[in-house]
Amino acid sequence: VASRGLGDVYKRQHRHLILLILSFSIFQISKGQERSISGDSRNFKLCPVKEVQSSLPPTMDSGRYSVQRLIDGKLPKDGWRSTWTAWMKKNPSLSFDLGSVRRIGVLRIYYLPWDRSQELSKVKVEVSLDNQKFMTFNEYTGFVSEKSRGVWAEIDLKAIKAKYFRITPDYDGWGNQWGEVEFWEIVN
Repeated sequence: VASRGLGDVYKRQHRHLILLILSFSIFQISKGQERSISGDSRNFKLCPVKEVQSSLPPTMDSGRYSVQRLIDGKLPKDGWRSTWTAWMKKNPSLSFDLGSVRRIGVLRIYYLPWDRSQELSKVKVEVSLDNQKFMTFNEYTGFVSEKSRGVWAEIDLKAIKAKYFRITPDYDGWGNQWGEVEFWEIVN
């Protein structure tokens, strides 16, 4: 009977560790986009958006990037004019149709502050069940981030039930450069 050396034991343990890490990584990837907020017992899933419309078309050369890019699941690269949907010196109202009434807990906006770290000065959120009568849900402030780097603005909507959302930003500086908007539905 041949005995195994200490090196063989370490190699076997190393293989088991790699296999364990790989299995865990595949499990995390297969779960898709799920999220939780520290200290928040709610469970979320990313809610698909049926349609998005803007009260104003994107300005300058960003006009070639339609507002549909805000719901495509792809984040633009940092820096000037990557694939950001932008409105220079304009505040559009963006309307999102979720397809059916959903209980939304978190709204996330991926944006790029350009002139000032607090360029996204305010976000007004309105909700509707019929796309005709919108009710102001709340206005949110306090978005501060490093200039020229994309960042998520995360807005806790508690558990608002609506089919349509209208979001109106207020800029302080260059304007609005957005890359993605996500609605996270409460599932528990």
